[in-house]
Amino acid sequence: MDQDPEWWVRIALDDWRSRTGPRHRRITEALAEAIERGVAGTGARLPAERPLADALGVGRGTVVRAYETLVEAGLVSRRQGAGTFVERRPGWSRPAVAAPVRRLVADDEVVDLSRSVPAGTGHLPPVDDTIALSGRDGHGRHPGGLPELREALAAHLSAHLGLPTTAEQVIVTAGARHALSLVIAALVSPGRPVLTGCPTTPGLAASVTAAGGRPIGIGVDPLGLDVSAVDRAAARLHAPLILVASPAHDPTGAPLSAPRRRALLAVARTANAILLENLSEAALDLPAPPDGLPTPPDSLRTLPDDRLAPLAAADDAVIALGSMSKMFWAGLGVGWLRVPDALRGYLAQTAQAAAVAPSVPAQVLSARLLRAADARWREGLRQTLAERRDLLLGLVAEQLPAWRVTAPRAGLSMWAELPVADSTTFVHLAARYGVLVAPGAAACVDGRHHHGVRLSFAESADTLETGVDRLTAAWEEHTRRLAAGR
Repeated sequence: MDQDPEWWVRIALDDWRSRTGPRHRRITEALAEAIERGVAGTGARLPAERPLADALGVGRGTVVRAYETLVEAGLVSRRQGAGTFVERRPGWSRPAVAAPVRRLVADDEVVDLSRSVPAGTGHLPPVDDTIALSGRDGHGRHPGGLPELREALAAHLSAHLGLPTTAEQVIVTAGARHALSLVIAALVSPGRPVLTGCPTTPGLAASVTAAGGRPIGIGVDPLGLDVSAVDRAAARLHAPLILVASPAHDPTGAPLSAPRRRALLAVARTANAILLENLSEAALDLPAPPDGLPTPPDSLRTLPDDRLAPLAAADDAVIALGSMSKMFWAGLGVGWLRVPDALRGYLAQTAQAAAVAPSVPAQVLSARLLRAADARWREGLRQTLAERRDLLLGLVAEQLPAWRVTAPRAGLSMWAELPVADSTTFVHLAARYGVLVAPGAAACVDGRHHHGVRLSFAESADTLETGVDRLTAAWEEHTRRLAAGR
């Protein structure tokens, strides 16, 4: 939907006058940040130069120079006779940072519900966090990762996720996104399609594109990934790679039902495609919520509390990836790949050529955390997350009844559908009220899910309550604006 110049001035360019430098540069920077935040989504048409210049109170030449700079940067394109359009969005970043002048709370009081990772290190199991580097032999570079971490990851996958793994099958990476890029670089020719659920993890589509793949969105329903659609797309496009999250889809939290799991494995075999299974949240499976809260369909409420074994346990052609960020701490910057024997050489060679790896101290600490995370600690973490999920579900149901949310069965976040065509304007407004959420545009591959937002419940109960209070105030203002046609 095209927005009028006043909308662009009020929402996308609200702080341009507070910036430094020539006016055309300030306008360029503000528009570029709006595109990066998802406020101006891919395909959005910018206003014509003259009307925008009049709305900003500047000369038309100033806007022309700003647009030309955006074209040179590849952020927008001009189409003869049609206008200027947003060409691509580099990835979503914290929207609140771009609007300091109109913030209603101080930066250090902002509630961040956009990041689906633990907020801090207070929940970590007790370990010795002193890293003694003396006495370690060699140059500190280990192809595939530090041996002690690879062994700890293999033990974790085998004992806690039901995925028998040896240390030789593990490749340590600099996070889950790095693991994804290695797989694409090794197995996907530039421009080839990569199938992924839509909505998907915010920023994932941009990561696929940056690694050389072409993301193709596949629908997700309450039973998980639409395997029939995967089958059709894989056959039509000859897609070499299919992405799937286990045990539940991120961000909707829908668990992939057992029949669909079997069907997906069959589809991948028939299409000669590799399944890349994201197990980052596999250890964070959650029980069904109590009665009275938004719940999955009846067919999913009866899912066993015992987690389903990963797809990689059932088929040697499945690659698994994960990270330390979801269960432990994103600051470690450590991820991993569990690679079948037949593909290990390709991935190991690609990883070695990339020459990117987490620091030795981060790997040592990760190994200690994995060993210290016993069954009691893991159960305590899942219980805490279930309580916070149920609290957030209840708060949203009570204070934001127009929003549609469903309890996820795994992970640290939930998906909310808003009764608007596009949530990005509201997300920008919510940031002014001091609460950050991930907009649907950042989680969408094909434009079908711009109306949603992802909400993290990784924060404390007090923080969640404050966050929903602010979301409620922002939503009230947003609905008033909509009613007034603003």
